[in-house]
Amino acid sequence: MNSAYLFAYRCYIALKRSVLDPVLRRWPRAQRKFDAGRKSLRQRIFPSRQIWLQVQSGFARGLWLRLRIPEEAGFWRGEHEPAVQQAISAAVRPGDVVYDVGAHLGSLALGAARIVGANSPGGHHGGRVVAFDADPANVQRLRQHADRNNFQQTLQVVQAAIWSHASAAEIAFRRGQLGFSQGGVEADGQQPVLAHGDMIYVPVTTLDQFIAAGNPPPQLIKIDVEGGECEVLVGGANLFAAHRPVLLVEVHHQQAAENLAAWLQECRYAGDWKIPAEQFPRHLFAWPSERRSPFPEEPEN
Repeated sequence: MNSAYLFAYRCYIALKRSVLDPVLRRWPRAQRKFDAGRKSLRQRIFPSRQIWLQVQSGFARGLWLRLRIPEEAGFWRGEHEPAVQQAISAAVRPGDVVYDVGAHLGSLALGAARIVGANSPGGHHGGRVVAFDADPANVQRLRQHADRNNFQQTLQVVQAAIWSHASAAEIAFRRGQLGFSQGGVEADGQQPVLAHGDMIYVPVTTLDQFIAAGNPPPQLIKIDVEGGECEVLVGGANLFAAHRPVLLVEVHHQQAAENLAAWLQECRYAGDWKIPAEQFPRHLFAWPSERRSPFPEEPEN
C-alpha cells in the first residue's frame, strides 16, 4: 500500500512541476485559484499517513526519517534549508560536537551526525550532535530516527527548551503546525512567530547550564526557535566567551535581527546575512572575528 501511495504521489509532483507550474505561472489569476483549492484537493487524493522513507537528496541523503506524507514531503526530498545544509557540510568535521537548538524532526541533526561520527584522523568516533527540542512529539521521532539510523552513540536527544534562564519550573511553549513550522517558547514577552498550536509546559535550561553539567561544548550551534534566538544566546554567555563556537541562526523578525547585530559587535563575532526577497525568515552565519569564516562564500544558489 505504501509503495503504491508513494508512486502516485511522485507522479503528482512530477506532473505539477513539469506541466501545471509552468502553465499557471503564465496566468497569475488562475494560479491563485489553483493554490486556494490545491491543499484541499491534495488532502482528498493523498490522505495523510506516516511512512519510513530514505531522504532523496542533500547531506542527509539515504538516511531514514519517519515522515507524515504529504505534509512533510519536503524533508523526504531533502529540500529543507539547502543553504544551512551546505553551511553545516562546510563547517563541521569528524569528531566535532554540534548543538542543534530547535531540532524539529532532525533532518539537519541527522546529516550532521553522519559527518561528526565519521572516522577521525586517529580512527575514533568521538563526534556528537546534541539535538534539543521541547515538543514531546518531535522528541519521540528524533529518538526513533537516531535508532533507525544507528546513531545512538552520535545523536543525543534532549527534551528541553533552551532559553536565557534556567528554572526548576517548566516554561510555556506554543506548539507548531504539523509539517510546516516548529514551536517556540512563549514567555518573557516573546511569542513564537509561526507557532499556532497548543500551549504546553516543558523543561527549560540554558546552554551554559547544559555545559556546566558536564556536557562537551560545541564547535557549531544551529538555532531555529521561531523568534527566541536572542534569548538562547543570552543563556550561553560563558560558552561564547570561552569556547567561541560558530553559529547558524534562523532569524524571524526585525527586532531579533537588530538585537543580533548588536550581539555580534559586543561578542566580537563576524557575520554574513542571507536575506531572501521576502526579508524574513533570514539566516545569519557567524564566526569569531579572530578566525576566518568556515562557511562557503555563496552557500545559496
